[in-house]
Amino acid sequence: MPRSPITSLAGGRSPRQRIWELIRMHQSGEFTGAEVTPGDVPAGTAREYLSGLVCAGYLAQTKADRRGVKIRYWLTRDNGIEAPRVRADGTEVSQGQGNEGLWGAISVLDTFTARQIADLAGVSTSTAKTYCMFLERAGYLSIALVGKGGGPTLYRTVRTRISGPRAPMITRIKAVYDPNLHQVVWMQGADELADEVLE
Repeated sequence: MPRSPITSLAGGRSPRQRIWELIRMHQSGEFTGAEVTPGDVPAGTAREYLSGLVCAGYLAQTKADRRGVKIRYWLTRDNGIEAPRVRADGTEVSQGQGNEGLWGAISVLDTFTARQIADLAGVSTSTAKTYCMFLERAGYLSIALVGKGGGPTLYRTVRTRISGPRAPMITRIKAVYDPNLHQVVWMQGADELADEVLE
């Protein structure tokens, strides 16, 4: 039985994701930084991200003249629904990309071992094992066959739990966050905390 979401993260999507979604709404024309900056996102944060997108080739921009005409941007490379993960200098942030590759493999396979999806995603088997362990705890995977005598565990994808194309993420506090739902769907220790509340 799928677990119900524990909580929603404050603000839902990250500032970067929300900026990117506004940018994609202007695909056919130019826009200013203010037009793609959500009201609760600091202007400096948005400027830094826009600068990174320009340096990485996702956006192009006009030059501001001395009279203070606002810089205008336009989309030159659409990355799809997932916001590009870039620093202010345009270099890519690689953290989390392995999860996306693993999730891509999980989404199309019915049963698999951690080693199989690690090979497909180009990550280490230990990384795949950790990802599978957390997704199983969150209800995205079930164990089809427990590995015995050192053999690999066989996992099965729980199709009803796939809520969208974006990969569930493991946070630093050892929680599973689903960016499609904008919710933390499992958190380490949550079951024990619930038991204490009920007692």
